Amino acid sequence: MHKLRIEFSKFTVVGAVNFVFTFVLYYLSVKIIKWNYLISLVAVSLLGMILTYALNHIWVFKPEQKLAFRGRFLKYIFAGFVSILLNLVALGYIVEHTGYDPFYVQTGLIPFIVIFNFSTAKYWSLRLI
Repeated sequence: MHKLRIEFSKFTVVGAVNFVFTFVLYYLSVKIIKWNYLISLVAVSLLGMILTYALNHIWVFKPEQKLAFRGRFLKYIFAGFVSILLNLVALGYIVEHTGYDPFYVQTGLIPFIVIFNFSTAKYWSLRLI
């Protein structure tokens, strides 16, 4: 249980770094550059996945000494795509049915995304064998 708490705490720190990184990029792309909110979400999510894979692999879960971009990376990216897909569906549905600002809706979805991403990284894509 102690190890799980440490991993979740580190995962949260990585998530906070990723949050700031993707939040700024999402804000810039939606509010300044005026990209479509769904395209912006996909673009910044992909960049965030690469950042978090490296940080989670090296610092949080440490499944092996060397950063590997083979099996685990493919599983991590697959889980990330599932996360993005679920996020897109939820974001699109809420925005289309409520008319709420997509920027604020996305902000509200973040806790659910964090729980999903931690679970898939911990128990599947970065799992120690």
